[in-house]
Amino acid sequence: MFRIGEFSKIAQVSGRLLRWYDELGLLSPDFTDQQTGYRYYSARQLPRLNRILVLKELGLSLEQISQLLESNTSIEEIKGMLALRKAQIELSLQEEMMRLRMVESRLQQIDSHGQIQEPDVVLKSVPAQQFLSVREVLPGMPGIRQLVEKMVAVVPTMVGQNTLGHVTIVIQSPMFDPDELDVEVGYVLTGKAQQSVRLSEERTLISCQLPAVKTMATLVHMGRVSETHRSYASLANWLEQNNWRITGSVREVLMQLPIEGNEDSAVVELQLPVSQIGEKLGS
Repeated sequence: MFRIGEFSKIAQVSGRLLRWYDELGLLSPDFTDQQTGYRYYSARQLPRLNRILVLKELGLSLEQISQLLESNTSIEEIKGMLALRKAQIELSLQEEMMRLRMVESRLQQIDSHGQIQEPDVVLKSVPAQQFLSVREVLPGMPGIRQLVEKMVAVVPTMVGQNTLGHVTIVIQSPMFDPDELDVEVGYVLTGKAQQSVRLSEERTLISCQLPAVKTMATLVHMGRVSETHRSYASLANWLEQNNWRITGSVREVLMQLPIEGNEDSAVVELQLPVSQIGEKLGS
């Protein structure tokens, strides 16, 4: 048996926490010397302590933990709960890293203000294209990324790689909303393909037509997809300086998807339908 200080070192928890759990009746010493008042713990109590700590990490209250311990929740049930919590934490970390990169990118954009070089903007005509796509309201970039990853994993095997062009995202929302973004996502088709492809029970890609655009202002963004706002800023400055205005839905053509483990490897062509200021729309 171990005195409380020794047990705290073995369990890697503070003596104060052990005393608190004792007061709450969650984990009492295996033996208390009535003459000295010393608390003694047994190694056999480590599994119960670990259960308490795991359930606490899952976000349960101490009252809920007490109830679960009394109901003898199985190890498999706790492992399942812990696996779920692990997945939630990993997702949260990914989202926080994305926010951090966005902040860093915004800071770099502020630092480079007034030092922006002339962007390599290309004006071109884009013909009508067949588009195998689905339109949904998604929770910003994370939702779009999950959809693109699903499409890339499923569609080429069902349609054939030779029939598919680049994955393209059409932003239909009249205003950017990071929580609810109305987008159309799919493959531009370079050959004949079926009229629909079932992506999952909830999603079916439908073949439609992307309309032709007489004048499209384009700029190639190389690097993280989460940092396209920097290229959009360069494109916006160019349009303003050269008297062009946006006249339709923005398109993002994923010319190269990011290689796993290297987010900087992405290549995205930003496409904005434009007309010269003073020019009548539709002319």
